[in-house]
Amino acid sequence: MKKTVAAIFFIFAGINVWAQALSWDVKLLYGRNWESKPINRRIDMEAGETFLIQIKPASDCYCYIVVYDLDRQISVIYNEGLRAEQEINIGPIEVDNKSGTDTLYVIMSLERQTKLETLITNFNNNPGSMQYADDLRTEVINLQTRAAGLGEPSHAFILGGGSTRGGSEEYINRYTEKNMYVRPIMIRH
Repeated sequence: MKKTVAAIFFIFAGINVWAQALSWDVKLLYGRNWESKPINRRIDMEAGETFLIQIKPASDCYCYIVVYDLDRQISVIYNEGLRAEQEINIGPIEVDNKSGTDTLYVIMSLERQTKLETLITNFNNNPGSMQYADDLRTEVINLQTRAAGLGEPSHAFILGGGSTRGGSEEYINRYTEKNMYVRPIMIRH
């Protein structure tokens, strides 16, 4: 009887831990036909091409997207809470004519990141301030370091079948099992 009770306890504890973990999908779509592309590596694009990012969490969470561009400028393109199963579309975003690499930091968290939100507010209220830009970039790197300390991201590519435009494959990048992710997406042009 004690073994049965202990087994049930461990099962419910495991379910509770799993329920607290964040699970979310992200897709990067680009080109005229909005083809999907895996984001596990740097993405090469041509000047003038456009891309779109789709994000869909499985549970309520917070999403922040901060861009560090090739000119070493910071911009915030998303800073809001998301409901479970709510899909957001960021873009379309046009690739700059300059050659270089832009990095989009997608930060997903079960808990509100109040320090990051304060820094985003300060930065948005003073967009020309180098100090606020540096503080924001430092916090993004700190969050990335903290998220990396939680272990390697649980990541999977999900082939979603054909695209609506007749393409043969659609890539969905799925992340699960952690309570916070900082996923850099590097776009070279």
